[in-house]
Amino acid sequence: MGTASFGGLSPFRVRDRWTEGPAPSCHARFAPGRACAIMPVAQEGKSSVYSPVSRSVSPYLCLRLRAALRAMLLAVCAVALLSSYAFAQDLTSFNFAVFGDSRPGREHYSEIMRKLSADMATQRPIVVLGTGDYIEGSSKPDTLAYQWQGFFLAIAPLQAFGTIPVALAPGNHDILGSNYNHRVFCQYFDAGYYSFNRGACHFILLDTEEPGLSGRIGSKQLAWLKQDLAANRAAALTFVALHQPLYPVSVHIGSSLDQHPQERDALHALFVREGVDCVFAGHEHLFSRKEKDGVDYVITAGGGAPLYAQASRGGYYHYLLVTVSGGSYRVQVRKL
Repeated sequence: MGTASFGGLSPFRVRDRWTEGPAPSCHARFAPGRACAIMPVAQEGKSSVYSPVSRSVSPYLCLRLRAALRAMLLAVCAVALLSSYAFAQDLTSFNFAVFGDSRPGREHYSEIMRKLSADMATQRPIVVLGTGDYIEGSSKPDTLAYQWQGFFLAIAPLQAFGTIPVALAPGNHDILGSNYNHRVFCQYFDAGYYSFNRGACHFILLDTEEPGLSGRIGSKQLAWLKQDLAANRAAALTFVALHQPLYPVSVHIGSSLDQHPQERDALHALFVREGVDCVFAGHEHLFSRKEKDGVDYVITAGGGAPLYAQASRGGYYHYLLVTVSGGSYRVQVRKL
């Protein structure tokens, strides 16, 4: 198969080194979870068991979440202590996957996401990152619980060969600017932003959807990010996942992090200064990649939501399989 290209843009080339493979996947070499219901990704100093509800969720929501989700989730998803999951901290070669924007429209869950999840499972990633918009979103607690139930069903095939943690960044549909919805998201996934290490790699999940701060990284989160990056400068590779891209290419130009250009530019400068290798975003339902000042910016939002572009311009359902080896990584675009 030839190299992938996007309209008038140059071919998908990463630092002048290529790998190619058979259809339906496009291959390119990038040189130099927090988990959901599946199981939480371990964080520094924390060890806990995933639960669909916790004390800080309102009683109204608890009743409905317990009735709608608890039996299903505990039957479908592995619930285990973080310390019991066998992550090798000296990993030098491994895979992880990235997907985004799997909201299913009027359906209970995305059949496309189920198919992508099943394929991810065959690749045995050590973690799956999400770039947001897993549900349509709602202001009604019952509807919100029903939608999250559908998402958990959509990613259940991930567990075909064993427990795979999923680390998810929130999207605008997941939150809808609502403190309540944001609180529910954090009950499922413990936080909107956080970081963790796997092997010599550092992973950061950012929250572009904090109520009242959508489309920007708030001052508290930014201070945390600066501290986190400084504390992990020794990482061989640093990956960031968030929902709204710094550099959108389609219908969300001007309504992503670029709507505050000075803040966006300062965030990019921070990534450059601290040696961030790759930033994965969602929001625009397509695949795109650009390199700026040594940072790779990838939009991967082909998880099931309506596509924004023709296939020749990245409009296809897909996820990314990232293979880390030493101080380099290779990205494979796996199309449905």
